[in-house]
Amino acid sequence: MTPRRVIVVGAGGAGVPFAVRLAAASAAEVLLLEAGPARAPLELEGALQDGSTLLAATPDGPLTWTYEAHIAAGHSFRVARGRVLGGSTAINGGYFLRPHPDDFATWAEAGGEAWSAERALPALRRLEGDLDFGETTVHGGRGPMPVARPRPGAATRAFLAAAAALGHRWEADKNAGGPAGAGPLPLTVVDGSRWSTARAFLANPVDGLEVRAGALVRRVLIERGRAVGVEVETRDGVVEERADEVVLAAGAVETPRLLHRSGVDRPGIGAGLSDHPAVSIDWVPRPGGLEEGAAPWTAALGFSPPGGAVRGELEILFAIVPNARILTGSGGGPVGLRVALQAPAARGRVALAEPVIEYRHLSAETDRARLRFGVREALRLLGSRELAPLVESVHAPAAAILEDDRAADAWIAANLGTSIHASSTARMGPASDPLAVVDARGRVHGVEALRVIDTSVLPVVPSRGTAATAIFLGERFAELWLEEG
Repeated sequence: MTPRRVIVVGAGGAGVPFAVRLAAASAAEVLLLEAGPARAPLELEGALQDGSTLLAATPDGPLTWTYEAHIAAGHSFRVARGRVLGGSTAINGGYFLRPHPDDFATWAEAGGEAWSAERALPALRRLEGDLDFGETTVHGGRGPMPVARPRPGAATRAFLAAAAALGHRWEADKNAGGPAGAGPLPLTVVDGSRWSTARAFLANPVDGLEVRAGALVRRVLIERGRAVGVEVETRDGVVEERADEVVLAAGAVETPRLLHRSGVDRPGIGAGLSDHPAVSIDWVPRPGGLEEGAAPWTAALGFSPPGGAVRGELEILFAIVPNARILTGSGGGPVGLRVALQAPAARGRVALAEPVIEYRHLSAETDRARLRFGVREALRLLGSRELAPLVESVHAPAAAILEDDRAADAWIAANLGTSIHASSTARMGPASDPLAVVDARGRVHGVEALRVIDTSVLPVVPSRGTAATAIFLGERFAELWLEEG
């Protein structure tokens, strides 16, 4: 009997673990296609390994997709996503926070019990090699993705003490699923070295898996309502690759665009974009005020306004590396205290034409109010008895922001960015929902043998960063595929 052939489009956070697990646990022949190169050019090889810099994530770089975007009304932005084996996990800051159980509860409302926190736990544990907690009922100790928390130095300890003094709870293990608080940040940066899905899952050959880089999928081939392969552009020309099933893992920006180019007609494709709006409060440390570290960020505070969600509607990330060094690999100057809204109400869209991404951040009054609350809490941290001795100056009009809502909103709008955690552009739900694109197993409504398995399928962006979520989705969708036999 001829083995079933599966093509997976996109070798990033979700695509790599999905393809590896399918090939290892079934008789399927899996072809994993990646538009970017297998290796970085020589000048960026070190940047892929160096977990203290985002140099490889520069817009218009050789390892990124770059998109024109509108953050909010009148505010343009350029977004870079990974275009190399490992996708954005190969160029990001190594932030590795699991979705909170409340996030899974939201997903289960759309996709059923298969997406509950209890059903998700085996996949979360299997992908993880937690170097701090080891193998427990909560954590995995032998999985391919190494996870570690930086040992806090004096500045990090001051930040955590300041959070405690302001009444925030201590959260020793941010991946344990408890109420949000302040604690060390789990990272896939170990001894200063970044671990991508390519490094973690593809170090050794896998029987039944072919990985092909430099292969840009232009469209899915659909005949009589069934996906039968893909059209691929390589440096040798355009070819067709046939398959029994096509799985899209190109990310929440490229996946909906690929669906559009392939003629898939669902009104929810590209709609419902959900991401975390963010601002950075830059501050200048006093001489000797920062510890040395192998990763830019060491700790995080998750919290909500009074009466808010226990998972944390806001997040403050504490950095110990100057902005210039994070972005270029060298230099000093101000350090960023990043404030992000983790449960936004606003929804945007992804389109074929430019601007490709329209975030519509801050279009909801509730989002403006919560982000305002978050910025004020960050300023209180910087001015606290515990942290202020390390601070030379703050690049924000603290008094005006603390005292006047209009001044705070104006400053936030002028300094607004995004966390680049795009989700929900091909979300899951029943076929009766006109805005649902896939079912609970990632199968595209109205097209046989075509699936989506990346963060596009989520009903809303998780309340944490999306790297761990994307890798989990690859694992979980592979489980569901294997259950089908």
